[in-house]
Amino acid sequence: MTVDDWYEQRQRQGIVSTPQRVPAGASDEELKKQQQETEEEDDEEALQKARDWDDWKDTHPRGYGNRHNMG
Repeated sequence: MTVDDWYEQRQRQGIVSTPQRVPAGASDEELKKQQQETEEEDDEEALQKARDWDDWKDTHPRGYGNRHNMG
C-alpha cells in the first residue's frame, strides 16, 4: 500500500483530510504566506475580531485604564 492509497482510504473513512501538496522548490516564506492567506480567507470571525481590536486600540491609548493607587 502506498502513502497515497493510505490517504485515500482514510479520506473515504472520514478520518484524515487530504494533505496539501507543496510545489517543488517553494521557499519557506512562500509556504507561510500561502498558509496565512488560506487561514485568513477561511476565518471571517477572526478577521472581525481583529478589526474590533484595532478599533478599540484606536480609542484606548497605551497606559489607559486603572490609574488609581499609583502611589
